[in-house]
Amino acid sequence: MPLVTIPKRYLVSEDEDSITLDLPESVLVSLQRDYGKVAQAKGILQHQKEKMLAHLNAVRGEWE
Repeated sequence: MPLVTIPKRYLVSEDEDSITLDLPESVLVSLQRDYGKVAQAKGILQHQKEKMLAHLNAVRGEWE
């Protein structure tokens, strides 16, 4: 579940169980994400993991 930060100026009320926000349409549109694409891209570099680790080790070796 993604975390969202919303300015306090939109807070209308708050109690133990819930908060009520008055959000403009522009904020709601900006919060819409295509999580299907995010899930597809999640492992996009997985097959290059060994190459990246070898490169990091080479760079670390140069600093020693």
